[in-house]
This record gives sequence, C-alpha cells and structure tokens, in this order.
Amino acid sequence: MEFEAIGTHWWIQPGQVKLDMAQIKHAIDNIDKVWSRFRDDSTVAKMALMAGEYKLSPSDISLLNWYHQLYEATDGLMTPLIGQTLSDAGYDDKYSLKPKGHITTTPVWDEVIELKKTSIVLKHPALIDVGAAGKGYVVDEVAKLFGGDFCIDASGDIKVGDTKIDIGLEDPRDPTKLIGLATVKNAAICGSATNRRAWRNWHHIINPKTSKPVDNITATWVICDSAMQADGLATALFFVTPDKLQHLASFKYCIMYSDGSLKFTDDGTIKIFTEKQ
Repeated sequence: MEFEAIGTHWWIQPGQVKLDMAQIKHAIDNIDKVWSRFRDDSTVAKMALMAGEYKLSPSDISLLNWYHQLYEATDGLMTPLIGQTLSDAGYDDKYSLKPKGHITTTPVWDEVIELKKTSIVLKHPALIDVGAAGKGYVVDEVAKLFGGDFCIDASGDIKVGDTKIDIGLEDPRDPTKLIGLATVKNAAICGSATNRRAWRNWHHIINPKTSKPVDNITATWVICDSAMQADGLATALFFVTPDKLQHLASFKYCIMYSDGSLKFTDDGTIKIFTEKQ
C-alpha cells in the first residue's frame, strides 16, 4: 500500500496483519496532531503561543526523553528547540524557503523545558521541532500495528520485520546512484542528508550554537532496533563522532563527509561499493 501522510510518501508491505488504510492514517494523525509545527491546531502550535504544562502520552514522553539523551550526548547540538531557528531560516509552516534577515538563537533546554512523567512544562513559549527523530517515532508507532515480515518505508525511514532485506544507500551527490547496501532484519534504518530539505544556502540540519547549517558531513545512515533511535542518531552523527553516542543504543552506521570519504561499521552489515563495482 502507498499513501501520503505528514508530508511524506509511505510504502508499506503489511506482512501477516491486514489493516485498512483508515487505521494506519488514524495512528499517524494522532501523532501529527501533537507534534506537527506545520498545522495551527497541533499541541506544538499551542506551545509556541503559551507557556504551561501539556499532558502527553507515554510514547510521546519517550520521544522527548530520547531527545534529552541526544541533547546531553551532543552537548546541546541536537535539540527540539531548533524550531524557531528553522522557521526563520525559511523552513516555516508555509514552506516559504525565504530566510529572514534575523535568525533566532536557539534557547537552552533547561531554560525552557521541564519534563515530567506524563507531561512537558514549557517555562516560556517555544516552537518545538521533533523532526530529527519524529518520523522514525511515527514509523515505530505504525509498526506496532503489524507483525511478521512487514516492511515500512516512510521516504527513507525504514523498519523491517522478520524478512532480511538489502536496502540501498543513496548517493547524496547523485540520487540516481547508490554508494552501497545495508542488510536489515527485525530492525530499522534511517538516513539523513544535506541534499534533502535544502534551499538557497540552507538545509535542515542546523547547528543551534551558530544558527548555520552543518557543512562538514553530507549524509549519515544508522541501523538500530528502533526507528526513532535510528532517526535521532542519524542526525546526531552530524554533530558528534559515533563513540559519543554508543552508550545510548546499539547501532551500526555509515557517514559520508563533505570530501566524499566514508566511515562505517565494518562488520558486513553495511557493504560499500568500490569504483569497479
């Protein structure tokens, strides 16, 4: 089955469990109503206007706890408080792609956010953006509806069930080519690249301490049990080396630097093509 949701093209091979499209879209929409910064009726839209305490589901709290772990591991470089900075840069709710003259500085976590067991407290209004791990989070939630040999592909955030699948790693320098293959089974693979969601001199991976796009890495891929974790780690690798993240989760990775060089987990899970291949 194929469909569009949360601004992304989805392809699902449902495996043993058969669901109708309404059930899947309902699960996705429930998350979108909380976390989308592109709709004016979301919880995030309310947070941008008003400080206060907002009740969240256990799974939503797990997403924010994961963000906090990544925030600490990257010395504050991976943060959900990047929303206003992204919006000012042109990646706003209208997709204007027109940077403002002044780019808002991203605030510090403890100055704005307090996490509780069932809620988030915003000390000041803030535009939250969970996009760096949020799509993987949605994939995990949708995957709970299936079993067996399912495969979910949300425009490159992929989760696979019992069947082993080889997944191509797209070359960010030429999207018609692959740099290699990753073998995935009962796990997720997520990638992030600077050629996606790019406009003018900007792209979506911004250093919150400089308010400028990261320029030393072109693409990353991460294989992990959880799509939420793989998605978040793929972004975190733009800011810190893999060893700074290994305590958070067990994962395999591939990093392409701006000069075209590669660093990857060399255990056979990821196979990089040579020029002769």
